[in-house]
Amino acid sequence: MDTPSLLYLLLFPARKMMKVGKANNIYNRIQSLRRSWGEVDYEHSYRIALPQSEVYKLEKMLHFMLAKYQTGIDAGDGYTEMFSIEALEPAIKHIHYVIEHDVINAQLQQGIEKPQLRPGKSAAHRHRKMKKQSDAMISNLVGVTEQFSRINRLLLILLFKQHRLRYQYDIEENTVLFRIADKRADQRDTLKIIRMFRFFTEDFRYTGVTNYCSGAWRKDTITQYSVQLISGDHNAHPLVTYLASQTERLFNKLPSRSSLLTEDLPVLESSRILREILHNEDEA
Repeated sequence: MDTPSLLYLLLFPARKMMKVGKANNIYNRIQSLRRSWGEVDYEHSYRIALPQSEVYKLEKMLHFMLAKYQTGIDAGDGYTEMFSIEALEPAIKHIHYVIEHDVINAQLQQGIEKPQLRPGKSAAHRHRKMKKQSDAMISNLVGVTEQFSRINRLLLILLFKQHRLRYQYDIEENTVLFRIADKRADQRDTLKIIRMFRFFTEDFRYTGVTNYCSGAWRKDTITQYSVQLISGDHNAHPLVTYLASQTERLFNKLPSRSSLLTEDLPVLESSRILREILHNEDEA
């Protein structure tokens, strides 16, 4: 049995274009097309109901007949079926011709009834709100995962280049005091690393921001990062906790001291450094 379908001539006034296409559900198709071409002129558009096989043949015939009216656009939903608005009249004439000569048994109808608003606006509002929350949650999940990916890449660089870097770390009260000696340290890179450990998490029950890097301190050539081990945070978001558990396995493979060091890198006392900075500013 040949499934019934529709051939349509949809007008998009804002773009001064017409689309010739086929659809089993014209309203679903219009919703998709609006994102690329704007609002449809329901009143002045056309439709014709035919068995699907005949719709396909008529569509291809019209595309061939209207080739000289193609817009030349090379992107957008259904762009190969878009024609200038001047193609409407010859398209209608051709459809009437095949009807009058009994090539097809159907009637071309002008106007497409606008879809009626469904009852229950409050339910629709709740649905949109939940969808928005769901989309935000998925986007956030991806963002948090990408953050851990960047942290893991940083750890891999340290692992593979450990014999070329002067670094050392200690763990005090669940906090990693990571020091690296580098004369060419860039403050922008330091800020990037700090931001890696700042997590914004969001789902249907929880929204919040947690910083696991309490700061970075520099003295002479040494930069020290103070990073809390997330595994010790019992209030951490479950997603962050899981990803952190995998990252910490990678961290545990990193030796606590570079083989380049001939002596320990001192632990920087952040409170003392802050006092020195404030004192220097007062003197200035």
